[in-house]
Amino acid sequence: MSNVKVGDRKSGILITFTLDIEHSTLDISFRNRFNNQILLTPETVEKMDRSLIEFLAKHPPFSFLPETKLTEIAPSFQMIEYDAGTILFEQEKSRVSDLFLLYSGGLELYYQEEGKRTLNDLLSDGDTFGGISLLMNDGVAVRTVAVTEASRFYTLPKNTFLQLCKDHPEFSDYFTDTFGKLMLDKSYAALVASVASPKINGSADIFLHRSLDSLIDKEILVCEGKTSIREAARLMSEHRHSAILIGNADEMPAGIVTDKDFRDRVVATGRSTDQPVSEIMSSPLIAISANESLLSALMTMVRHNIKHLAIRDDAGQISGILSDKRLLTARGQSPVSLLRDIEDASTVAALLPRQKQIVPLAGTLIEGGARAEEVGRIISALADAVLQRLIRFALAEMGPPPVRFVFLIMGSEGRREQTLKTDQDNAIIYEDVPESSEAAVREYFLAFATRVCGWLNDAGYDYCGGDIMAQNPRWCQPISQWKTYFRQWIQTPEPQAVMHATIFFDFTAAYGDQALADELRDYLQKLIGKRSDLFFRYLAQNALDIKPPLGFFRNFLVEARGAHRNELDIKKAMTPVVDFARIYALENGITATNTLERLHVLAAQSVLTESEHHELTQAYRYLMQIRLVRQINMIREENLPPDNYINPQNLSRIEQKMLKEIFRLVTSYQEKLTVHFLGVG
Repeated sequence: MSNVKVGDRKSGILITFTLDIEHSTLDISFRNRFNNQILLTPETVEKMDRSLIEFLAKHPPFSFLPETKLTEIAPSFQMIEYDAGTILFEQEKSRVSDLFLLYSGGLELYYQEEGKRTLNDLLSDGDTFGGISLLMNDGVAVRTVAVTEASRFYTLPKNTFLQLCKDHPEFSDYFTDTFGKLMLDKSYAALVASVASPKINGSADIFLHRSLDSLIDKEILVCEGKTSIREAARLMSEHRHSAILIGNADEMPAGIVTDKDFRDRVVATGRSTDQPVSEIMSSPLIAISANESLLSALMTMVRHNIKHLAIRDDAGQISGILSDKRLLTARGQSPVSLLRDIEDASTVAALLPRQKQIVPLAGTLIEGGARAEEVGRIISALADAVLQRLIRFALAEMGPPPVRFVFLIMGSEGRREQTLKTDQDNAIIYEDVPESSEAAVREYFLAFATRVCGWLNDAGYDYCGGDIMAQNPRWCQPISQWKTYFRQWIQTPEPQAVMHATIFFDFTAAYGDQALADELRDYLQKLIGKRSDLFFRYLAQNALDIKPPLGFFRNFLVEARGAHRNELDIKKAMTPVVDFARIYALENGITATNTLERLHVLAAQSVLTESEHHELTQAYRYLMQIRLVRQINMIREENLPPDNYINPQNLSRIEQKMLKEIFRLVTSYQEKLTVHFLGVG
């Protein structure tokens, strides 16, 4: 309980009441019971207004407004008091319906993550709270706010505040400039992403950040491993469950059996149902904590390609099962379901249309609160599934390969950073063969690659404009030739060699013999480990050729003519961050190819400070978010093929501020790269 006093100059009433605060549903409105009312005289009201105007004129952003405007809005303010110890708002739970201006007293702002509360800021007389929440977070508190001493506030209603922002750019700039600086703080990561995300009916849909509790099946079915397959099937049928855990009730289950396991491992193979059910279980059991978000659960299911995920409680015991079917019921198309549809396609013709389902799925994920890099990983996983299925179709038509091989993917797909506008970057490595059989082996793999690349093009993954594809004889070679390529590019780093290094060094094995890819990766690391100063110098110069599109006067540099007049290439704007991560990763022997993973490992190895890591991560995430959202809107709203161009003038003022702040930041990291690799500054 907290004693609160409110003064209303319009009605001339001073109200004192007891406020019962429920943190989970806090909405500061006058829905609480009144204890007493005291009538104020007109003279007192006029004096209060004069005092308020003088106070507003001393403190930004109200000090930016003309006195006539301050006089106009003064009657809209309420005076409210709270006792020490009151929790005004709780992060991501409380609604903010007013802008709060602290008249006297003190506040503490806390950032909450994974149950931990960290002091983020202290507010004193003249400071405001709620502006960023109202402007950028749909009126939901971005921080937990605690009153540290008896405090008095002026509150301004949301509609009046938003109108001031609309009519007075200098007033609005106070909040957007503040956010432009705060956005690089790690605690604002989710809010940064939400600013660039599409909205549904005017508000962000945070479906994917819901807790798992509402969707999991808490009625768990368990049987021992020695139970017969027939009995396990009977139990599932009787209880109408699609999965049964295998193990002792008082121990962590050893595995799981699903309805699909019965179809694939019993019916399809003619296995005797008298055998123990442990013979067909999937093990080990994949499980995550109940404290994880629905998005985390979804990413785990996609990564492991499973339709049932076990959920652990705080004691580490299995408390429920999340099924793909429940996700479909709650939300529609699921990535796991689409993944299975791709794998179950029986012909190339049946598979090709599946790629078109990725677009609406990506839009749903973004609208549901997923970050762009998370959606990129899902898009990449689905693209991998399409590629792998096409490769199996090709192998079925052509017969088994003559020797071991691996199909590589490079570029954005190799980094697991695909968007909806992507072309092919792939290659084939096969093992060395005697000269007598070399021609026949090469002929097989070129014919194989031509089939696969052609089908990929038909599925919507365009041919590479630079012909960097496995169907090009140059990029379909034995392992010895690939080692020669890598050695030449590092030892003789002329411009084309450096360009090839930026593409091919981000390779990942998509299908085939992983050992061949590992052998080439080990060889690359050994080459880099030797004297390669010249290579890094040229690689750095290549990275510095692309500058953030920001002019001397902090104006956006856009295309002056052509189809993309007044637009900038957001993919090109991201390239300096990707290049920065790559060159430092190569120098430090890091084998990860994903940009965010590279930055994470660089921070773990103390190559980057924690602050540098968070700044670069935030910058990359925001640019990727804008890029992916733009592509989704082009396809869904404008019925246009996606590209990588945006018109800055079509962005909100907040988005423009953030974009300029990021470009300024990236420029500073290019200066760091210049000093480190070129020795100049």
